[in-house]
Amino acid sequence: MKAFAYDLKPLSGFRAWPRASTLWGHLAWAIRELKGEHTLSDWIDAHRSAINTRSNPPVKLSSAFPKNTLPRPMLPPVLVADTVVRKQLKAIRWLPIEIFEHVAVGGEAKLVELIEAGNLPPVSSVAEQTASRTRVAMDRRTGAAAKGLLFEEVLYWYSGTLTIYAQTSDVTPPEQLAELIDYVGSNGYAGGSSVGNGHFKLVEGPREVRLPGATSGTHYMLLGPGLLPENPSGWWRTETYWGRMGNVFALASTPFKKPYLRLIEGSVLQDLNPTLLDVTPPTEPESDVRIWENLNPLALPVEVHSGRE
Repeated sequence: MKAFAYDLKPLSGFRAWPRASTLWGHLAWAIRELKGEHTLSDWIDAHRSAINTRSNPPVKLSSAFPKNTLPRPMLPPVLVADTVVRKQLKAIRWLPIEIFEHVAVGGEAKLVELIEAGNLPPVSSVAEQTASRTRVAMDRRTGAAAKGLLFEEVLYWYSGTLTIYAQTSDVTPPEQLAELIDYVGSNGYAGGSSVGNGHFKLVEGPREVRLPGATSGTHYMLLGPGLLPENPSGWWRTETYWGRMGNVFALASTPFKKPYLRLIEGSVLQDLNPTLLDVTPPTEPESDVRIWENLNPLALPVEVHSGRE
């Protein structure tokens, strides 16, 4: 599958790993700030129309991954007798892109085979570290520091390079998407951007790449958060999400989006459920404003095998 890659260099700590749905929301705010409310409304309407007609939207994103890697797909497990191999298999989170294609076709059995033969190369050198810092809570009535109220903020720090993959259209061409991503990095991604969190710079991109996958795939692996179809078939993991609204809406009287259950990256489904989900809280941040969560990420075809052959 052809796509464009955008390489990011983290410049600060993150409260969370950059995810496709939240990145899409940041792009929406960037469009509003740079081109106006009308352009943003047209952009969102184009996404909604594309989902309804199962056509290509203005942009379809992946979450950020260590450069030259993809998430390990959630596939039917195989029986592994060797304890050492079993532990190595369990520890794998990312797969080098050149290995992913073999696993997308051969399943878990192929991954075990590569481990047993010592042919699984090391993944990207991106290191994830956790650090915390003490901060002073704010008094929302005065805007000043709240006396005697301290809290611990946990941040994730990444060395190396992260990559976002995207498919674009004439509505959002690859060069324009690069400008928007760079704008997001300058202003900060997700929580705590106003105090220096979530900052990154675009170091390369767009560069055209071919993402691997099974040519005769029976299922699809999600590269970003998605939504379960009505009668799901596959292998997946879910998370409950209730993120805070972004930009000026973060200070609304009800600042959190409506909670929902979603799939995480690496989930494998026979049928996809692309959705622009309305997560507007019970109290709208502004009159007639709706909050949308884009759950239409990039997905790669994989071939599912039931057990080791």
